[in-house]
Amino acid sequence: MRCLTDFEVPNDGEISLCEINGRMHAMNYNYANVNAFTNTVENYPKIHITRNLLHPVSSGDEGRALFLPVNVSFLKQLTQVYYEQGLVGVTHRFHPQSVDRFERYSSPSLINEVSQARNWSCDTIRCITWHPYVPKLAVATCDDNVRIFSGDDNSITPLLRTKQQRNITCIAWRPLSNTELAVGHENGIIVWNVDPNSSVARPSISNAMILQRIEHRPVVSIAWSPKGDKLISVAACDNTILVWDVELDKTSSLKRPGGSGNILVKWSPTGEKLFTCTNGLTFRVWDCRTWENERWSVLDGRVQSACWSNCGTTLLFATNIEPIIYGVIVKNDLIFSSDVETSSTQAIPLFDATKIDIDGVLVGGPVQCMESDPKGKHLAVLFQDTSCVAVFNIVREPGLQLIASSLVTGLPEEKSSTISFVQKFDAGACLTIGWSSGRIQYYPIVYTDLASNSDSNQTSNTSLYSSFSVSSFNK
Repeated sequence: MRCLTDFEVPNDGEISLCEINGRMHAMNYNYANVNAFTNTVENYPKIHITRNLLHPVSSGDEGRALFLPVNVSFLKQLTQVYYEQGLVGVTHRFHPQSVDRFERYSSPSLINEVSQARNWSCDTIRCITWHPYVPKLAVATCDDNVRIFSGDDNSITPLLRTKQQRNITCIAWRPLSNTELAVGHENGIIVWNVDPNSSVARPSISNAMILQRIEHRPVVSIAWSPKGDKLISVAACDNTILVWDVELDKTSSLKRPGGSGNILVKWSPTGEKLFTCTNGLTFRVWDCRTWENERWSVLDGRVQSACWSNCGTTLLFATNIEPIIYGVIVKNDLIFSSDVETSSTQAIPLFDATKIDIDGVLVGGPVQCMESDPKGKHLAVLFQDTSCVAVFNIVREPGLQLIASSLVTGLPEEKSSTISFVQKFDAGACLTIGWSSGRIQYYPIVYTDLASNSDSNQTSNTSLYSSFSVSSFNK
């Protein structure tokens, strides 16, 4: 099994900028510019969300001291508290004996514990996701806002903000749609409709659908089906997995014993398989045609992060305790099989990520988050205790392997918070990193034989996108 000694780190005072034809390039951080090596990301939005750009999170109590108390009916009090603070606020106000039961639903510490983002409760950026078809990036921040950035310098940056959207945990663009973004948060899901042609900087909540179930909280992971017709959500304190018909606000459920809640869901790119994991030892791989599942168990802890290959036949995962990256091979639509040549009954340890010191740089440890690029050639790994992001090459022949490629280091005092790959990048792959400072970095992985066609393809894709109307996509 390979280990982190295969990696090389940039020279002292330098930061990683890109990888071209398998070679990492870095520059001194004082004048670092990725455009010195490649122009593949020069039109991407420049994003640095500093603390002074954040909106204060309101508790709703700030102005109450200015008013004299009045007699208000119980029903009116109940309605007002529910509108401002939700069901948890009602419980705290009128049924304090039930506070302990609901405290676990509303506690940010629980979300911080199971989140894919490192330092979820402290860092500026909580999650990022790219639009499937155009260079448009949604960024969720610690002030419970979602900002949508595009490469057009003259475009408006929509701000998705509402009182109901508290403690954002995850965001996901809807496939086969050019306008819809699902935002998972403490109390449920909000599916925003963001018109790219609108001049409104802050869309109203009337442009959104609110999806909530009382016991399904806090929502910590969501996934659209590749066709965009189903949305699946899991909650840290609910062992029921909900499958949403968004337009009708109806759900069907997948429920299996094992753990008091679920913390991660990943739909395979082909749409045939679904990965879910509990907050205990168990995780499952579902066949989405029959909704049968295979149950797996880790030896200790729980699965922290996982991702699918682009073909849907390989599942990579890591636990919250072991610094090991595992792989599961799915062949012939089966995981377990009596035929040892076509299936395996155990996960394959692929890479030992035990924390080490490489030329004065600490790297590795237990995994926080891992993502594979849409072409299935690269894996990016963010660690719980160290700042670098590790990028691997995924090799499937003659056997599944992870080959060390490059380490992405940030500016001094920066720590990596969250990662995501650009969904449409013709020149190869492009890793996007949200740093603790609020800076967004693009780390292109370029193959020059592909890059020559990328500009013309991006132009045609953008033209095709702009010609679509909303009615051209699934509602």
